[in-house]
Amino acid sequence: MSSPSAAHESVLGAITRSLDRVLDTIPVPVNTLGCRTVPTENIATDSIKFSQSDCDVMRKLDAYIRDIPDLLVIGKILITQAERYASPGSNGSVAQQLRSSDIMTWEEWLHNHSVDDFHRVVVDGHTWFSLSSVEIHVWTRQAGGSPIELDRLDGDEYAVGTLYPTINLDDINRIFLRGFELIKEDVLWKLVTTNVDQSLLDRMEAWLPPPCVLDSTLLTNALALGAWATAYKRYFSWRSELKSTPYNTTPREYSLRRKTAKRLGHRD
Repeated sequence: MSSPSAAHESVLGAITRSLDRVLDTIPVPVNTLGCRTVPTENIATDSIKFSQSDCDVMRKLDAYIRDIPDLLVIGKILITQAERYASPGSNGSVAQQLRSSDIMTWEEWLHNHSVDDFHRVVVDGHTWFSLSSVEIHVWTRQAGGSPIELDRLDGDEYAVGTLYPTINLDDINRIFLRGFELIKEDVLWKLVTTNVDQSLLDRMEAWLPPPCVLDSTLLTNALALGAWATAYKRYFSWRSELKSTPYNTTPREYSLRRKTAKRLGHRD
């Protein structure tokens, strides 16, 4: 499977840190918790680093559930591009213009950055990133302790939220609260069965997670930075390849010519 883009990693990192901050408030030593949880899975469609299909990720999530039947919470982030990414090539007007200029640094690239226009990153007349939608899907274990059912898309054990083009995380925050309640039940059961000190049990029973787990501003800022980082990685990779490619030859043609010449040289 292809590695996730910076856009995926940035949003996923913001969500993971938010969840970790809540888990850190549980008044039980880490070695006592033993909660069987899996970080939110990321997924995307289209383009080089967006080649992992929804079916691929759903199969991966299903494998997690089969391997860990007592899994409490699992999820995915679906980032869909507005259009399939394509590089400028090597002979167009953009390429000719950039051949005579230095490769922009990350700092120079960020001068084009705006939190409000991350959905379409256009630099030097070319679109390096375009965003259609961002969805977050989360499932929790079924009532009564039954394993997570990925096919079930209704009820209290599933929620979907959006981060773009609209922001709606109400149901996602609700289901994460349910997930933390499941974690609380799991920890309390472990404490009772291991005969810990009553004071620790009392503190755990009194523990409550915050009502709002994910902050929309924090996640939107992470998405914006990730979008521009994804765009810059594409730009930098293309510019580096263009720099070593002879004029009037595409990078692919140049690579094939080098491989052919090498094979012929070996024959000689």
